[in-house]
Amino acid sequence: MNLSELIFKRLSADENLQTMLATYAGAPAIFDSEFPADQQEGWEGATQYPRICYRIDMQVNQERSSAGTLYVAMYTDKTSTIIEDIETAVKHCLQDVLMKPAGEAPFCVAWARTESYAIEGKEVWCKEMAFDILEYSEQFSTDPDPVLAVAAYIKKIFPETIVLGIDNVGDFVETSKTPVFYCRLAHLAHTTGHCMNTISWFIGKIAVHLIYPGAGTRLKTLASINQKVAIDEEIIMLDDSPMTIQGLELNNKSDYLREGQLTIAGKYGCLRCSVKKHNIARIGMEFTN
Repeated sequence: MNLSELIFKRLSADENLQTMLATYAGAPAIFDSEFPADQQEGWEGATQYPRICYRIDMQVNQERSSAGTLYVAMYTDKTSTIIEDIETAVKHCLQDVLMKPAGEAPFCVAWARTESYAIEGKEVWCKEMAFDILEYSEQFSTDPDPVLAVAAYIKKIFPETIVLGIDNVGDFVETSKTPVFYCRLAHLAHTTGHCMNTISWFIGKIAVHLIYPGAGTRLKTLASINQKVAIDEEIIMLDDSPMTIQGLELNNKSDYLREGQLTIAGKYGCLRCSVKKHNIARIGMEFTN
């Protein structure tokens, strides 16, 4: 399923929304991008409200660190007071849920704003919520890979959690039930060190996100990782070489969905390629009389 299909599946399966929305073709009145005409046979009952229409705009917003925006518009009769309950149900349904479209990176959505207005010429009230779409793309790159090393290290400490890039992810992960870790490369720089003729040295900064709604649990969990890394003083990479810890920073005030709360700086080395021998070339023979 693509992202639009996942959002539809998530909303239409919610029991609260099923009881509050009108019905179309035997399903809750939830539509992607546009409504069917009011005269369509699929409408069941005397009214076509309340109903929901959502759309996805996958235009990157650098300022908000988002891969796009999800708009969810809720429509009710002006005399109805249920729109507030629908808004609460939609937020609860979509927030703190990791969604994994087929062949794409996982996504989360974060509420950004809500706007209310009346539909001109109709006795209809609308509330439209905008959610930032946040993408968690795979960050593994080199060999040895500092991001993969940190991800594997965290998985050993908390095997019951999901670590992106290590574990397979289904269509949905409710992070309130199963916390999700995401490691990404924040910075990578070449540096100096011993044996420079045989080893290239790098300092990598890895940002660690803990996607979980409980602020207290996030702090305790990340503080425990921070402490263990400080005690170990190194993280063993997948080629069995050490990445020595150069610095740790835990910022509980940072946005856990966008920025990550823990930054791990480590120094590691990559063996240089073997020195190429000089080849004998252009050998010829000359004959003289």
